[in-house]
Amino acid sequence: MKDLRRLLMCGISLIALAGCAGTGEVIPLQVHPLGNGSGPASKPAATVRVAVGPIEDGRPHKTGLGVRTHLWGGVSYFDVPGGNPGDVVGKALSDYLTAKGWQVTTGGSGDAADVVLTGKILDLGVHAKSRVGYTEITANTKLAVQAKNAADGSMVRMTLNGSGADDEFWFDTEDVEALVNDVLTDSFGKLIQDTTIENRMLRLKNP
Repeated sequence: MKDLRRLLMCGISLIALAGCAGTGEVIPLQVHPLGNGSGPASKPAATVRVAVGPIEDGRPHKTGLGVRTHLWGGVSYFDVPGGNPGDVVGKALSDYLTAKGWQVTTGGSGDAADVVLTGKILDLGVHAKSRVGYTEITANTKLAVQAKNAADGSMVRMTLNGSGADDEFWFDTEDVEALVNDVLTDSFGKLIQDTTIENRMLRLKNP
């Protein structure tokens, strides 16, 4: 009976480990930060019209978001649907600000907008490394944001940084997505935390 149990345990372990071999597949990640992260909603911001313009991918390496290194060799690749992180981050920022009560439009034309937000992705990466019994997941973001006030043409510039790590016993793509979204949500929260609205213009709290 003990021998049978040992064989069953070995069989289960081998099946689990066999699943840890990389196939080179591309794993799409759904990026959708919510407005329930850092930074309280600002009531004055609700009266300000904000246009979220283009978000440029300024990373040195623009292919994908990162890799998952498998225990038995090989890798899988992380990316966003469509392969354009600038579009995805711009949409995520718009959704976040909207959830916080801001009046947001996309497209970046700035027509009738009080503030036009544009930006550049300096870092956006996620990596997962399979180890015996668990998987290490890390994520990093760095976004340079520029806000132009229509009233006087003044500019506000900020760099939003974020990082996070997690260990998971069973690897699941949803765990990777959750970490990336949490890191982006906290990063976006700094935009609200460190700014204020004065006369329909965005200003730094501590310039």
